[in-house]
Amino acid sequence: MEARTTFSSEPEYASVEDFVDYLLDDERTVFTLSEVAKVASATGWTNRAVIDELKSYGLTYREPQFGRRVRGFQSCDNDRFFGPGAEKMHGGSGWEQVNGFAGQTG
Repeated sequence: MEARTTFSSEPEYASVEDFVDYLLDDERTVFTLSEVAKVASATGWTNRAVIDELKSYGLTYREPQFGRRVRGFQSCDNDRFFGPGAEKMHGGSGWEQVNGFAGQTG
């Protein structure tokens, strides 16, 4: 695949080969998702295609690590929606969601 024209000021992300040279010059063998996204943006490839191509050079992809605390069945019920490890899935039915005549005051 041929790289498309990019206006990035970082020439190390212009193509997969340039990025591989950049990593080897830095004596690195591990690349991250943010670096993959820059190469993919410059080349017009998908992130998966860039990752596969970089792996074919013998480099290692470091998966993003997300800090998460999982709630167990013995966790306190009081932190179900707002404590650590909780995911906010909805905003609830607060005053800001009341619409129409019923929500008007005074």
